[in-house]
Amino acid sequence: MRSHPALVTLFAVVVLVSGCLLHHKKPAPAPAPAAAPPPAPPPPPVEQWAPVSTDARLYYDDVDAFPDSTRLTVTDQDTWQDVWKRATRRQASTPATPVVDFNRQMVLVVAAGRMKTGDEIHVDSVGTIEGRVRAAVTTRAQCGSIPTAAYPFEIVRVPRSSTAVVFLEHRAKGEGCS
Repeated sequence: MRSHPALVTLFAVVVLVSGCLLHHKKPAPAPAPAAAPPPAPPPPPVEQWAPVSTDARLYYDDVDAFPDSTRLTVTDQDTWQDVWKRATRRQASTPATPVVDFNRQMVLVVAAGRMKTGDEIHVDSVGTIEGRVRAAVTTRAQCGSIPTAAYPFEIVRVPRSSTAVVFLEHRAKGEGCS
């Protein structure tokens, strides 16, 4: 049998190319881009706590305008007008209603209910803790006070919040009480 050099060369080229094709690896697909890390949680709300200033204290009395223990948040002008009329109804002439910017402020009303003359209630401070507005309220009973009924209440103006106010209650005895 005779070999034909061109045929042998062609056969060698076919075998070589076939071998290369069989052993040729396709390039690995490019790795998918790494998934973006999940967004970081929002930072905790800034905690702010401040005493109620003198100019934020709108009214204090011990008449029976609020005969029961009351914690009230006022966020609109109509309710504010009603609360003010109720609070000042025992006055000989009703004082002018204090201005409240209800876009930025709200009013807190705290009433102790029936107590004795000399007993008090006050909003001591207001702040934001864990994203919630909190108002610290102290009810102070005086010792040896006159046993006449009194209904102390206080009205204060504070920064507006979209969340409900949580009232933190504290009871105390007056000075000199044991």
